[in-house]
Amino acid sequence: MSGVLPEIVNDTDLIIETDEEDELLAPDVTEVVREIDTDDVFEKPKKKDTSTKIVPVKKEAKPKRQLSESHKAKLAAAREKAIQVRRERAAEKKKLAELESKVNEKQKVKKIKEMEDIVNDVPPPKPKADIDESVIQRAIEEALTRQEMARQKRKQEKKNKLDEEIAKAKAQEVIRQAIYPPKLYAGDQGFASKYIYNFQ
Repeated sequence: MSGVLPEIVNDTDLIIETDEEDELLAPDVTEVVREIDTDDVFEKPKKKDTSTKIVPVKKEAKPKRQLSESHKAKLAAAREKAIQVRRERAAEKKKLAELESKVNEKQKVKKIKEMEDIVNDVPPPKPKADIDESVIQRAIEEALTRQEMARQKRKQEKKNKLDEEIAKAKAQEVIRQAIYPPKLYAGDQGFASKYIYNFQ
């Protein structure tokens, strides 16, 4: 236990002596209140000196610029032209609005009719051709003729190409036989005259 508690030292140099008078005066501290002048803290508005009046200087108005007669005429003509253009555009807009309203009315009527037909189970009308039968027949014949002519032309081209290939093959065979003649065997015509000496 002795290691936990501090040791008490009796040293005369460490002992501080206090005067009893100081202890008595300490609790009786008197407060000194100083008055603060509010004039130092807050600025008072200064009174206006009415003895000298300042009069504002009036500027002289500039004279209004006058337009010449030619300039006035040009401006008037430009105004008239602008008014005319505005009127034309307004008329176009009005005409366009009328046309759009007519189109909308027709579309409404057409849609109502279609819906009534659907409700009443009316079959849709079959499209009718306004073309004459002879015109249709002539068109069919022309198409068939053109197709037959194209077929004949392709057939002729194919035949010409085949004939050309055959002629080329024959020419190559003749050339090959001239360069490499076929071998003659005994009994073939010309064998004896070619291979037997002094045979005629």
